Amino acid sequence: MFAKINHLAICTMNYAANARFYQALFGMKASNTQRPARAAPVGDGQVGLNNIPLRDGRRSGLDHFGLEVESIPLALERMKKFDPNLPAVQRPAVRPNAAWSAADHDMIIYDLAERDSGKAQDIFAENTGGELPRRYINHIALRATNPERSAEFYSTVYELALSNDRSGGSYRLSDGRVTLLILPWKMENFIGHDPEPPRLEHFGFKVESIEAVKRDMEDIAGTNPVMVTKPLGLGAEGQARLAVLKQCPIGQFQLTDLEGVHIDVNEH
Repeated sequence: MFAKINHLAICTMNYAANARFYQALFGMKASNTQRPARAAPVGDGQVGLNNIPLRDGRRSGLDHFGLEVESIPLALERMKKFDPNLPAVQRPAVRPNAAWSAADHDMIIYDLAERDSGKAQDIFAENTGGELPRRYINHIALRATNPERSAEFYSTVYELALSNDRSGGSYRLSDGRVTLLILPWKMENFIGHDPEPPRLEHFGFKVESIEAVKRDMEDIAGTNPVMVTKPLGLGAEGQARLAVLKQCPIGQFQLTDLEGVHIDVNEH
């Protein structure tokens, strides 16, 4: 494949504890490259999950995703050919897994790294396939004002394979391992709770057993009270938010991390 989804990033004040949560519940591995003041990255062997400190002026929660591509110059050329108004900027050298950052039509940010450049490090360089762990990231979901155009963009520019499945008005694209799920953004989704702009909404794990995940959540919270996730579906507003999350045609059980980032899981 020309492009593969290779990381996600979460902004959180409790970045170290949040990384531990993903290790404890989903078996993700910690990075061997220690930059404790900058981030707490973990990974499932294919996708890195970068927990980064919430700096001034930033919003907490899911921040962006990253693509590893065969050629950044070709990706930028295709992007500008698709729409010359789409922005892209080269990043500082201290971000080896994000040589460039760009945005789609809804200003959803994603990073670009070049495959075999020698710059990707540690969990961000393990993006080579192999046997899957029992719990791993299998989809990321974004909300788009024009899902069809967004699907055309990611399939044309990055060669993500477009599925014929249109359940719930969504579009599914795949890099062969991870699904990019594009859901329609509608203002009607926010009746009864606070509106959110088009954004990277949630991500999901494939797991061996939903019941096992539930048991592990209880055991982990009993062992460490810091590891208690945010409640879902409480009160009228909570029910409205959960109803929107449940529009995902892939997820079967919903939860959050310590920051409140929406996650769903589905069974093998």
